[in-house]
Amino acid sequence: MSQSLLFVLQLLSFCMTILSRHFEFEADAFALRLGRAPVLRRALIKLNCDNLGFPLCDWLFSMWHYSHPPLLERLAALDKTE
Repeated sequence: MSQSLLFVLQLLSFCMTILSRHFEFEADAFALRLGRAPVLRRALIKLNCDNLGFPLCDWLFSMWHYSHPPLLERLAALDKTE
């Protein structure tokens, strides 16, 4: 019983991570539509530097563990939609 519950909780956690990442990309797209992409780009880079973030990570690890997309993914999404 506990193993199946653990599996369900892990699956739900992964779904919530995917949903959170989707919302982040939606928020970035909204900033782009408002014409605030350059400001967002600068803010994301500054936050990454201030938090001593490392911009490179494995996509699979990132997808499973990070509720926010890594910096390079967000910048690439902004570039793709511009």
